[in-house]
Amino acid sequence: MHLLCSASSDLHATFNDFTSDSSLFALPITITGEALTPLSPVPFRSSDFDASLPSLSEHLQPKTPIYLLLRPSPSTNTNLIAITYVPSTAPVRSKMLFASTRASLVRDLGLEKFGENVFATDAEEILEPAQWEARARGAAASKEGHANILSTEERELQGVKRAEEEERHGTSGRDLMGEGGSGGRLAMKITDDAQQALSTLSEEGALVQLGIEISSETLQLLESKSGVQPAAFLSSVPTDRPSYSFFHYPGTEETIFLYTCPGTSKVKERMVYASARAGVLQVAKSEGVNVTKRLEAGDADEITESRLADEVGSKNATQEVAASKQGFAKPKRPGKR
Repeated sequence: MHLLCSASSDLHATFNDFTSDSSLFALPITITGEALTPLSPVPFRSSDFDASLPSLSEHLQPKTPIYLLLRPSPSTNTNLIAITYVPSTAPVRSKMLFASTRASLVRDLGLEKFGENVFATDAEEILEPAQWEARARGAAASKEGHANILSTEERELQGVKRAEEEERHGTSGRDLMGEGGSGGRLAMKITDDAQQALSTLSEEGALVQLGIEISSETLQLLESKSGVQPAAFLSSVPTDRPSYSFFHYPGTEETIFLYTCPGTSKVKERMVYASARAGVLQVAKSEGVNVTKRLEAGDADEITESRLADEVGSKNATQEVAASKQGFAKPKRPGKR
């Protein structure tokens, strides 16, 4: 998913009002459709920055990313702070969208108007004055040109974005992006049983689920089954870790690849799995697996049986799903036509 989000005309107008009104402390911004749109500005509680921070708490929800533009002090001549808040429990698609759009936001509104960029995954990083003091000390200690210090979380998310970019332009290599890739090398081994399991996907109803052992960066087999129905496939997808699932949809020649990454996954896991995804598909192809549909979700429950049936174009499967929801039709009374 790579949407080009730009600042709406409403945001430009609201931002101009915000910059000219020194009584306003923060301007929250969200993404609606494919546009950056403003929410209601937040006024200063007093002339003190720290004292005004608690007024941001209502905008810092545990599963909802948001941008916050802050004024350090009640003055129209000060550079603003651009905050990107992407909580770790937010849906994966939202994380990627907000992380990849943050540069567009600052660029559209004017780079010269901003003096600091902050990336946060926890509300406390924004609401606690001690966190701001720590950032200020760190910035003073290690300035590198005009670049801001990137947190470990931000650097790893940038790695995720680079991996997405590599996949979009194509990556080859049997060792999971280890050869001929379009960027850095992410060498990864694959276990024999995982490799052998992929060869079973020529059979209808075959299911193969793979995962990565992060410490050794090895692709390993999580589960391999035969005769699996769509409902059983979806219920078997791990909910506590990222995974790659290959499923040969019954009654068709379609093989589905499903990449899931639950919101509770660690950033390191997200980076490694996103980076290796293209390589996993390449390995599957080399084992004779013809993936016809690629799906991605935060959790498997975001994908329904009807969605699977629609993806593979299976009319019979769609009818079966609909029938299972409707139950048995009441028989007509005898003698009536």
